[in-house]
This record gives sequence, C-alpha cells and structure tokens, in this order.
Amino acid sequence: MLNNNNEVCPYILLHEGLVKESNPKMSRNRVLKEHNKTFLDWFKDTIFADDNASKMLRKLADGPKRNVITWQGYDINKYSFYTKAQDKKSIMQNSGVTLRAESQHFASVHDDNPRIASIPYFGFIKEIWEFNYVKFIVCVFKCKWVDTNTGAQTDDVGFTLVDLKKLAYQNGPFIMIEQAKQIFYVQDPCDERWVSGSTRENNLC
Repeated sequence: MLNNNNEVCPYILLHEGLVKESNPKMSRNRVLKEHNKTFLDWFKDTIFADDNASKMLRKLADGPKRNVITWQGYDINKYSFYTKAQDKKSIMQNSGVTLRAESQHFASVHDDNPRIASIPYFGFIKEIWEFNYVKFIVCVFKCKWVDTNTGAQTDDVGFTLVDLKKLAYQNGPFIMIEQAKQIFYVQDPCDERWVSGSTRENNLC
C-alpha cells in the first residue's frame, strides 16, 4: 500500500537512491531487492524524525492495527470480487484480476538493464485483507500473478493467452482494490495449458 500512495512515492525514490549510493557496485536488480527489504524501517524512522510530516504519512509509518480482517468477497465499483477459494464454491468466476502498471521490467534474474514499460499483469485473488489505520481503512487483494516472461503470449489472431500455473512476483503480491480490473478466464480449446481472458466490458485482453 505504501508503493501506491502519492505522498510516499518521493520517499521510495529517495531510499532507492540512498541504497544505490551506499552500494555503487551493486546491480540494479539487487538494489531493488535491498530497497524492498529495508524501506519500511527506514521510512518509519525518517517520518517520525520529521516534525513537518503529514498526519497521513505518520499513520502509514506507524502501521495498521495488528488484527487484520480477511474477506472471501468484496464489492467495489459495482463489481463483486471473490477469492479463488470462494470461486470454487460459486457458479460464478469472480477471482480473476488484471491491471496495467508502469514498472521496471527485468528479462531475467541476471538482467541488469531493466526497462520501464507499461505492462499488463494477469492473475487471481488469493486473499482479501482489510487494514485498520484508525482514521481510515485500506483494503488490498493478495494475488497470484502470472509470469509475464514465460506465462503470457499472443496468438496468431492477436489475443493474449496466459498460463495460470506459471506464477511469479512473489515479493509483490498485493494491489489496492481500486487498481483491480475484473477478468474472466476461458480455457483455450486448442491447448489446455492456456486461457484467454475478457473483462467485464467484454473487451478481450
């Protein structure tokens, strides 16, 4: 949720720069891993040392209540989202999610030259978490995401096919519920490994 807050973004860029400055020989991939590992503690110390930090930043730095509420379903923007487990109990499919996000894309774990690109991600909801920050509530989807390098392809007629068994991005499973776009997966009749998807608006991916 910190990665998706506009007030936090400058601190994320600052911390990435500090990690790189402290480790000039570290690869870009390793810099990002070290940033993800150490950012939370650094952010908390930085915010509480700044008398001019906003109330929002202080609440985010302090963290939510320890008790996290979980849901099997959640309604937002006229859509009903389910977890994958809840989908199995229903005749409807509501656990599929997709979003397009700008991110640093590495071709492999050895790639040290990431490119910034707007990339579509495909997956399904594993869990739904609700965090209580006292003054406000934040709800996120914990998702399983398909590896865009090996689990997605475009067929001969331009449709995107995904393999829901080829998963990746375990370090970044969460998205804000407002980011999620619902998608319905349909088995490819030519190859059972692949599924194609359509959104609620009936636009094929």
